[in-house]
Amino acid sequence: MTLLDLRDGGHLKYEDSGSGRPIVLLHGWGMRGEFFKAQIAALSTQFRIVVPDLRGHGDSSNLEENQSLSTLVDDVAELLVSLDLSQTMLIGWSMGAMVSWGVMQHQEAGRVSSMVSIDMIPRLLNDDTWKFGLRDGDSASVFSEVVARMLADWPGFTRIFVPRIVARGQHAKRKALVDWVIDKTEKNHPESMAQLWLSMASQDFRSQLAAIETPTLVTYGALSQLYSPAASEWVARQLPNSRRVGFANSGHSPHLEEPDAFNRAIETFAEQTRVESPGGSAIRQENSN
Repeated sequence: MTLLDLRDGGHLKYEDSGSGRPIVLLHGWGMRGEFFKAQIAALSTQFRIVVPDLRGHGDSSNLEENQSLSTLVDDVAELLVSLDLSQTMLIGWSMGAMVSWGVMQHQEAGRVSSMVSIDMIPRLLNDDTWKFGLRDGDSASVFSEVVARMLADWPGFTRIFVPRIVARGQHAKRKALVDWVIDKTEKNHPESMAQLWLSMASQDFRSQLAAIETPTLVTYGALSQLYSPAASEWVARQLPNSRRVGFANSGHSPHLEEPDAFNRAIETFAEQTRVESPGGSAIRQENSN
């Protein structure tokens, strides 16, 4: 475990293993970097794998009162600079995808050469113009109710939301996985979780996606309890240089539910986006459009 002392006085815990082209893995809301252990083990034989606990999670600093998702974006950009990473593949799961989209609007975006999103959409709230948000995120009042519940009993809340990250109907089969995630997740700071939840609810990256020309792999779980496959299809259509891969037996977390298949997809995408030499060009990309 390594700690990065951040400019604002906070700290970011991260793991750094392997060598070669860097891959930075960004976990979802309420989660932690440890949940990428299957990717660290498999991919660090070929790549340099950097996995932080995002601010408010795991062993990193909790959020201060005025901090939000943009703080996490700044932290990741600072990590890229501190480690002098370039030609980086940025993989974002759920909230981590929002963070990665934010990084692409940051001055350090040039350090990223490819991206992967895991079962995520650009806007959580549904309204008359948007129907691909959270399946139960129809109004802002829903989010306020959720915040009240998580602040009242965060450990109890984790037992409600964590089972939803696996495929529908697979809770019993994947009980050991769910129990492991709950054990780690219930240790998070409730106030930080509430701040980030409300910050995520205020985000809308829909208009920014079309400007992200970076090659992107859009992944999704066909049995996700949070988002429909149509949502990832919409995301892939907006990104001008993307391809889309689904995992038939996964929910919101294919890297946990089908790690071998997920890792193979990452290796394939890494080869497709390989830069052959300094100043060279990437090999041909598949476009989803």
